[in-house]
Amino acid sequence: MEVDNLLYDKDCTCPICKNQFTTKKVRTRSLRIENREDDFNVIYKNINPNYYYIWVCPKCGYSSTEKEFENINKNQATILQQSIGVKWNERSFSGVRTFHEAEESYKMALLVAQILKKSKAYIGGICLRLAWLYREAKSPREEEFLNYTLNFFQNAYQTERLDAAGLDEVSLAYLNGELNRRLGRQREAIKWYSVALDHPDIKTKRHIQLKAREQWRLAREQYGHEKDGAN
Repeated sequence: MEVDNLLYDKDCTCPICKNQFTTKKVRTRSLRIENREDDFNVIYKNINPNYYYIWVCPKCGYSSTEKEFENINKNQATILQQSIGVKWNERSFSGVRTFHEAEESYKMALLVAQILKKSKAYIGGICLRLAWLYREAKSPREEEFLNYTLNFFQNAYQTERLDAAGLDEVSLAYLNGELNRRLGRQREAIKWYSVALDHPDIKTKRHIQLKAREQWRLAREQYGHEKDGAN
C-alpha cells in the first residue's frame, strides 16, 4: 500500500498566528504491527506514525504534539512570536514527510517546549520519540537522545505530577530502568525496575509487571557479566 493512502489530512488552526493549514495523520486502522521494542517503541509495516506526531504551523513555526497544540495562552503566544516567529522561514510540513522533515519537526517542538518551560515529562517524551527516529535511521544520535530522555524522565519522576503529562509512575519507573539498561547502566536499571515492581499500583499494570521482571533478570545477568569481566 502506498504511504499516501495510509494518511489523511487534518484541518488545523494555529493558536499563535491563526493560520489555517493541514497536517497529515495516520489511518490507525491500516496499521500493522511488525515488532514491539522494550522501551515502548512500536514498529509498523509500511509507515512510521512518529513522522507525523508533531504538528507544525508553516507560517510561524509553532510546533507541538496534537494533545498540547492548543494548550497555550496569550503571553506564551507573544513569547513565541518574538522568539521564533520573527526568524521563521515559511515552509510546509503538510505532505508526506521525509526523515529530515520529521527530525526538524521534533527539534522545533523541543525548542518551543523549552522556551515555554513545558514539563520535564513532556520534553522527555519528545526526546524519546526522536531517539526512536534515529534508531530507525541507524544514527549514532539515538544514544544522545536516549540520554536526554533519561535525564528528563528521572527528574520528572521525582518532581512532577505525572498524570498531568499523560504518564503514570509505574510505566515511567519501568522506562527509566529500560533506558538505563540500554545505555549500559545496569545497576541503575536494576534499581528502577525494582521501583516499578515495588510500586503499589503495579498489579493494575500486569503487562508492565511481567516486562519489568523479565528486564530486571536481564539487567542482573548483564551486570554479573560486567563484574566478571572486570575481575
